[in-house]
Amino acid sequence: MIGTLKNERGIALVVVIFMGSILFTLIGASLLFSRLNLKSAVNLEQGTFSLHVADTGLQHALAVIPAGNSFPYSSSTPVVGQTSHPTMTGFSYSVTAVNDAGGTKAILTSVSQGPGSSKRVVTAYVGRGNYGLGAASLPGSSGGTTETNFSGTSFSINGNDNCNVSAPVPGIVVTDPALATEITNDTTSDGGLASNQMGNVTGAGGSPSVAIVQPLSMTVSQMADSYLALSHVDLSGGNYSGNEDWGTSSTPRITRITGNAQIQGIVEGYGVLIVDGTLDVAGNFNFHGLVIARGDVQVQVTGNAGIYGSLLIAESTGLDAGYELDVRGNAHIRYDSCALASADGWAPLPKAPKLLAWQENLSI
Repeated sequence: MIGTLKNERGIALVVVIFMGSILFTLIGASLLFSRLNLKSAVNLEQGTFSLHVADTGLQHALAVIPAGNSFPYSSSTPVVGQTSHPTMTGFSYSVTAVNDAGGTKAILTSVSQGPGSSKRVVTAYVGRGNYGLGAASLPGSSGGTTETNFSGTSFSINGNDNCNVSAPVPGIVVTDPALATEITNDTTSDGGLASNQMGNVTGAGGSPSVAIVQPLSMTVSQMADSYLALSHVDLSGGNYSGNEDWGTSSTPRITRITGNAQIQGIVEGYGVLIVDGTLDVAGNFNFHGLVIARGDVQVQVTGNAGIYGSLLIAESTGLDAGYELDVRGNAHIRYDSCALASADGWAPLPKAPKLLAWQENLSI
């Protein structure tokens, strides 16, 4: 009997060891699969992050492609070099572009890189959208000199479309970050907006609506020349104090003033107005369309003057003797895409890049 019990204890020991081996095997397998699941979850998370980073690259590219009418990418061209993501450590992106067959669209390829060789590739199709102008645009103007002045609280510069057709544009567009800072830093000594004037400049991006954009694909003077190559009316510089019609809503026209102009009378105009000199606008002046000021430029808009369309100011070619843009009184500059239609029909206005569609490229 005692021998039988001893034999059974030996069998029990073998059974315990066998069951323990199975248990340890199951635990090990469970830990292994848990590790694999964790790794898969991490890879999935990093892949998702990489996809968002690639999309960030597309948005970056849209911000740096100049406004224009077509795209200049005859072959694969770097648009955004390798750039670290501003908030996601270890992630970066780069973007290249190539034209489609007609050059009216560009095909962007955004490649993101992340930790653990995480990589995503996104292909996007970009066309041209809204006119690449603000209510008032100062391309080429520098923050090195005092370029702007704002007086009172009754004026307005508004980038919300007056005819409610297109999306809002910035109230003021500049190409120099220093100038944007000067306008918005609540310091009037450098030509900026005072704290109680910030709400007078509205449009895309809030209040004050001041945006930094890439230089236009054409200079302001080149744009003016493209209109002057067409049929237009030349007026001499001087004081306009009577009643004038510079185009009508049914018959808009291209008008050029060949010198400095002071407008104090009742003037109504439609189409394109080009001023080869200083422009002092007061009185009851209302122009619907594109106003281009070039040469030794100073634009002062006061009184009850109104510009409905867009005001485009070239950088002064002479000494900066005064402000390039001086807005005061009850003056209003209001973006109006419908009023710009005639100008765009005569000579295409530069248009901002617009994202049409994008998809992840799984074949790369």
